[in-house]
Amino acid sequence: MDDYINFIAALAQETNIMEKSFYVVVPYYSAGNLTSTVGSSKNLLTNLFAPQKQLHVRIDEAAYNKARDELANRVNAVISGLFQTGVSAKQLDTKELGELYYNCYNPDTAVREPLVDFDNHTAIVIKKGEGQLPPASLNQGEA
Repeated sequence: MDDYINFIAALAQETNIMEKSFYVVVPYYSAGNLTSTVGSSKNLLTNLFAPQKQLHVRIDEAAYNKARDELANRVNAVISGLFQTGVSAKQLDTKELGELYYNCYNPDTAVREPLVDFDNHTAIVIKKGEGQLPPASLNQGEA
């Protein structure tokens, strides 16, 4: 491990590394999803070309809280493991995830048009008008 740390330190001194970020994805699969995943992987080609069904996932509050707590425990275990190796880590919130996805999927646009602060952002709301459109305005192009 010391060799790797020394290698990274030497690399950082010799090259122009401004800032590098690495992301760790901590997955969570409930027992029900795991069995359906194994079943669907058996017929990979058949499922690949089969029409996709709309799945509506319904979960009760107790199962949601259990999954949220289990995922939080896993994230904390990963963060503490990285901390023991000298790497600082943190869990991204919704805003930070949105910025990450925007910057990854739109690298050119993200430089020219960065995301705005949504807390202070307002938008005009347009509603459908009441009643019917007058018949004269429908035929404006036919005069």
